[in-house]
Amino acid sequence: MDVILRGGRVIDGSGASRRRMDVGIDAGTIAAMGDLASIDAPSLDCSGQIVCPGFIDIHSHGDITPLVDPRCISAVAQGVTTVVVGNCGHGVAPGCDPELAPLAIIGHRHSWHLGLEWSSYAAYRESLGAHPLGVNMATLVPHGAVRLAVMGLSEAPADGRALSAMRAIVAEAMSADALGLSSGLEYVPGRWADQAELIGLAEVIGSDGVYASHIRNRADRFAEAVSEALTIGSRSGCPVILSHLAARPYAPSRASELVAERLTRARSEGMCVVVDTFPDPLGPSPLASVLPPWMVSGRPRDVTARLRTPAAVKQAIASFDSAENFLVRAEGAENFLVTSSVSNAGACGRTIGELAALCGRHPAEVVCRLLAEEGDDFYSVIIQHRYANQRELDQLYLDPWCAFESDGVLTSPNGRSADVVMNRSTFGYTARVLGELVRKRRMLSLEEAVRRMTSLPAEAVGLRNRGRIAIGRPADLVVFDPATVADRSSDRRPACSPGGISLVFVNGVLAHAADGAGHSVPGSAASAGGKVLGPSD
Repeated sequence: MDVILRGGRVIDGSGASRRRMDVGIDAGTIAAMGDLASIDAPSLDCSGQIVCPGFIDIHSHGDITPLVDPRCISAVAQGVTTVVVGNCGHGVAPGCDPELAPLAIIGHRHSWHLGLEWSSYAAYRESLGAHPLGVNMATLVPHGAVRLAVMGLSEAPADGRALSAMRAIVAEAMSADALGLSSGLEYVPGRWADQAELIGLAEVIGSDGVYASHIRNRADRFAEAVSEALTIGSRSGCPVILSHLAARPYAPSRASELVAERLTRARSEGMCVVVDTFPDPLGPSPLASVLPPWMVSGRPRDVTARLRTPAAVKQAIASFDSAENFLVRAEGAENFLVTSSVSNAGACGRTIGELAALCGRHPAEVVCRLLAEEGDDFYSVIIQHRYANQRELDQLYLDPWCAFESDGVLTSPNGRSADVVMNRSTFGYTARVLGELVRKRRMLSLEEAVRRMTSLPAEAVGLRNRGRIAIGRPADLVVFDPATVADRSSDRRPACSPGGISLVFVNGVLAHAADGAGHSVPGSAASAGGKVLGPSD
């Protein structure tokens, strides 16, 4: 065998109790399990540690960054071995007008000089596979990118011809091993799609894939928005994933209760419905999403020119003062925390309120200035905002159908993508689940927490060969110390990998190794075990 992990306590991802055993790796797969003392092979002592499947992040926005830095250290160092991109209707493919394409891409930088005119969805996946990936990557078809490719910035309902063209794109993507379709219905252009359009596209997916939705509303119309997603899944035959499903802080008091009732009913009727969340009350969003949609609609050069005009700034101020925007209503614009900006790197780690106080301006003026100065990349200025109350999150954590994810990006602390940061979960959501929810708060057993980050997300998106430890399966494995694993990131300093995660294997390749203090050991790990996955992988 290539290597044997000896003496660890194995949690296989199914939810079953841990068992002490050795795990043998050969040719990228799990070749043996049990007492392997009689086998002479290179060994790693895992005594006192947990050996479990590699974690699967089913909600990431790392669509573009692996093309400039394929190491993906933010994921690997926290034990993530598989990442699903194309979420919230955002994504890189299909290619469209290269000037419009970045409006559906989180973290894009024109300075990277990446061509965005992929001739097909398959071509994008081939581009990913041409890089020495640090993690496995799987893809959803992003509805926003599909709509931009066919309809541009039209707000009109899709007519028969447009719907047919979009269906053809989705069909091509599914033939290229996409896992399903995602939508982002609070964002442009997804917000302009009606239910008929979404059903028409989801029908192409059917039971062969999944419909993952960032729904239209998680506040006063929370239950209605959930019902819409369930209807789309029911009429198309798709399993459903409801993305980061926590009520907004200002939602009506019974909103979550009504949603829970609808989910229970749907599951009792045989529908497969999984929800997901990141374990943090603060959530990421493009800064552009806090302005009225008309202000940030159009070609980037037109948007940034508009935001420099006194009339637009005046209307932005009126919008903020009236709390017209759903994010502003949650906590006030002054509390938005800037996490990523190239043109104003000094703003990162500060709130909009702090920046407004420094320059003596209204928060809306600061927002307009930050976006305008970012130029064509304005959509990649990222903030964190109050995502949900802790009480709502705690209820979500207890749902056995809730998978944990990052809602982050794929990046590395250094390199060309280092300035692309969405949130602390980009670097530490797995360790926060293990260290806080399991060890400190005792909300979940260790076995259940591992299931929620391995087999549950794998089953939700249809990755049939990942998420469990079993002979013959790919050797995506994590070794960690349950007594010391801890998230070291913070909201103002997110780019910090966790401690307590000792070893990470991606398809049998050692991708991460750490010393006793949890720090990466230079030169101790390879960097390129990842593959571009389809359902059968």
